[in-house]
Amino acid sequence: MLFADLAGSTALGERLDPEDVRELQGELFELINAEVERFGGTTEKFAGDAVLAVFGIPQAHEDDPERAVRAALAVRESFVSFTERVHGRHGADVGLRIGVNTGEVVAGDPAAGQALVTGDAVNLAKRL
Repeated sequence: MLFADLAGSTALGERLDPEDVRELQGELFELINAEVERFGGTTEKFAGDAVLAVFGIPQAHEDDPERAVRAALAVRESFVSFTERVHGRHGADVGLRIGVNTGEVVAGDPAAGQALVTGDAVNLAKRL
């Protein structure tokens, strides 16, 4: 799995109008989601300034860990233009933290109200 969150978002949220914050969050989600999907992953959750994406669900590939790392690197590259837009529009600097972790998870059924994945690997990805 891949976990990414915006560094500096709390300070940014204190300075900006909530509509501007929502717009930036949407742009961030689109940026991350595009790269996740390009490498065969699925965005499991988007909450404010954080994204959790999984690889290997619903379809497993032998190279899912590599796909997650490649997606993270692509997000990092694409993030440069995002930071330039934020700085240009709002005069603020932001960063992006990305963690990639592999490990066993339990796959759930979102249609039944279950999380797509749960397990220690999810928690660790958030902390990397």
